[in-house]
Amino acid sequence: MYTRLNYAHQWGAFMASKFNTMKRFGLEGCESFVPGLKFCIDSAVEEGARTFVIGMAHRGRLNTLANVVRKPMEVIMAEFQGIQPNQGDETVNANAGDVKYHLGTTFRRRYGDSGHEIKLTLMANPSHLEAVNPCVAGRVRAEQHFLGGKTEDRKTVVPIVVHGDAAIAG
Repeated sequence: MYTRLNYAHQWGAFMASKFNTMKRFGLEGCESFVPGLKFCIDSAVEEGARTFVIGMAHRGRLNTLANVVRKPMEVIMAEFQGIQPNQGDETVNANAGDVKYHLGTTFRRRYGDSGHEIKLTLMANPSHLEAVNPCVAGRVRAEQHFLGGKTEDRKTVVPIVVHGDAAIAG
């Protein structure tokens, strides 16, 4: 947990110093969100979950992309500089298409000691606040449908909806 907390703090501090004139919507004062989310995912994997669809507003999004979903940090920094990395060593100057804290990604990886393959998706949220929530619900339901429809299979797909920093859970 300490390691994850340190990753979250250091990533936020680095981005604040490197891109100090750009909006980043950092986690200043709420870095415990990253190890908390990581713990939730760890616990769900132990119970059989294999696919996670995350929806969240702007605050903490870059840190979640880097430290939870594991979007490569060099890609995030390149997007801040207006460069879109290619598959190879070359880079091309291209517009990333949207502001950086609206973008999402999907990442597959082998998980811990168990070796299970999991898929993490952070949904793009091109609007404000909780507009992504119904998109997460629809995406999760579609993922469940294409698994075959058995109740047991549906339990392997987990939606995670994170309320914005000023939201009140209803």
